[in-house]
Amino acid sequence: MPPDALAPSGVGEPGLPPCELADADRTLAERIGQIRESRARVRAEPAALETLFTPEEMNALSVAFERVDTSGRGEISLEELPLAFAEVAMEPSGEEVLRALAHLGKQEEAATFSFAEFAQAADFLSPVEVELEDRGDW
Repeated sequence: MPPDALAPSGVGEPGLPPCELADADRTLAERIGQIRESRARVRAEPAALETLFTPEEMNALSVAFERVDTSGRGEISLEELPLAFAEVAMEPSGEEVLRALAHLGKQEEAATFSFAEFAQAADFLSPVEVELEDRGDW
């Protein structure tokens, strides 16, 4: 409020407490999950990797994959997947990795990933850009 010339500032005015969401992490995680689920149908359609990433992002993914695929086999294991994601500053949870496996039609046992599959998983798990219509009025 604008100051009142007749009332000294701060007298009897404790102010408003900060507005906080009770469980912000859970609420945001649920909303991001809902957005991802609604967008999954579009992401499930085959698309060329070049349409999913900028040239810089493709290069970063390629470098990350090559750093983990030290033997040059052209594939990385499920155990190596978190290392490759870490190279591009992604830290998906175990549950998110399982959803990416399902998205790719991979079985957990002895799953390996080509570069294209790694890039598709990165796209699937990439942070969702929250737009105004997605956020609502909060």
